[in-house]
Amino acid sequence: MTGLIGNELRRYRSRPVIVLLVVAAALLATVLAGVTAWESRPPSRSELATAKVQQNLAQGSAELKKCLADPTNYLGPGATQQQCRDVLPVDSNAFLPREPLDLRGTLEGNGLGTALLVAVLLIIAGCVFAGSDFTSGSISAQALFAPGRTRLWIAKAVAVGAWSATVSLVVLGGFWLAMYLLAQDRGVPHGSALLDDIVWHVARAVLLCTGAALGAYALTMIFRHAAATLGLLFALSIGGEIVLALSTVEGLARWTLGANVLGWLQTRLVYVDGGLQCGIADCDQRERLTHPDAGLYLLALLVVAMVASVLTFRRRDL
Repeated sequence: MTGLIGNELRRYRSRPVIVLLVVAAALLATVLAGVTAWESRPPSRSELATAKVQQNLAQGSAELKKCLADPTNYLGPGATQQQCRDVLPVDSNAFLPREPLDLRGTLEGNGLGTALLVAVLLIIAGCVFAGSDFTSGSISAQALFAPGRTRLWIAKAVAVGAWSATVSLVVLGGFWLAMYLLAQDRGVPHGSALLDDIVWHVARAVLLCTGAALGAYALTMIFRHAAATLGLLFALSIGGEIVLALSTVEGLARWTLGANVLGWLQTRLVYVDGGLQCGIADCDQRERLTHPDAGLYLLALLVVAMVASVLTFRRRDL
């Protein structure tokens, strides 16, 4: 079994398309890290001077003076002078052309996008790895010389899982290491709670990438074509969102693939249940999706796909 797994590990990395997908994942993560660094670069001297001039103008504005003179009349009952300053900012930072680096914001923005992009590329890699054997016809020879079809399926799954976990850990770990070093260089404050959130996000992202690649591999072993698996996954992701937008069924949003993927990746996901009927009375359509709930949903889908794939591969003609 060890030799069979070793052969499949080498077979995975020898596919030119898969190599290109792995390189693409690394390049995209590098680009997103560079975009994050550029868009949050410190302001130049001219930008600071312009912000200072705008601050001085704002401090002397008639609207601010009017609000400070009578906050309740300007903003409503209970308003304070501090709220006037918040609504009508007088801090020079409010007039800068861009926001400074914020690791929390990156965690919910480009960090999340990087994880999703890596997952998509590894899904394609898993499809290509399984589908190419059926396209070339080599799967028949592999099954003939392997010590059982189930062992061959498991060996291929181990190769997909091992490489997917390795690639996602290196790429996503490299992205966040670059963000951490950039934050250190710019003196951006970050507490232990934020670092814990980032570490757990990377761990969940690696598990998602690995599970997604395994699921794509399992489905392709059923359909025998990478295009069929990718089409099904596209229909589930896009079609599910369309159905959700048109549906008025209460609680449907909880069971869409996209909501559970985001619920697994994000630190705290609060989604809007559009099917919750509110009527005249006030109600809150926001719902919380926890990591265990989202993880169990995704795990159940993966287990069903893998069991169906093994049973199909054992019984069908090659």
